[in-house]
Amino acid sequence: MNHARLAAVIWLIGASVYLLCEAIAAASVDGYSYARNFISDLGVVPLMNIGAFIAHGSLFAAGALVIAKGRTQGSRTAQIFVAAAIANAVGNVLVGTFHSGTAQAHWHVVGAGLAIVGGNVAVIAGGVGSRAFGTHRGVSWASMALGGFGIASLLALIAGGSRVLPPGLVERASVYPIIAWELLAGFVLFIRRADTRRG
Repeated sequence: MNHARLAAVIWLIGASVYLLCEAIAAASVDGYSYARNFISDLGVVPLMNIGAFIAHGSLFAAGALVIAKGRTQGSRTAQIFVAAAIANAVGNVLVGTFHSGTAQAHWHVVGAGLAIVGGNVAVIAGGVGSRAFGTHRGVSWASMALGGFGIASLLALIAGGSRVLPPGLVERASVYPIIAWELLAGFVLFIRRADTRRG
């Protein structure tokens, strides 16, 4: 299995792990609302911390390291992509380890910032560099749009957008673009490599 296809599998698994763990955690918390409640509110469920945060963040970075292997030398875009993906992973580990509402909540906030900013910057960088893997131009534009939307949503959240719109939706608008990109990139790279082998 080549690097691009292995990364595709890792990202598809990572995104699926996140969505599944979040759904299970949300269903286990009475009255939890995707629209009204923050993602961090699910930190009371161990599965969320281990799966959706720590495991998913680690898989996101692992996929980046795999696909960028041998490409970071002399490529600023690849270097930014890998560094941002690692920042996302570190952030997710912090989020999964230090919970909001505790004495160490400041590490949770730091982790959330690293995870959201790092993840969306990685998505944008992944879009900029995606043509090197032979993907369609539309994938590149979609990636940059997803990352840009995620960053804009984070800024809206910081600026108090959660007072106008449901806070859970505003926060998820900054996180879900990362998950969506993993599914998009994973699917495109997996299918493209499969088509190449058949050809």
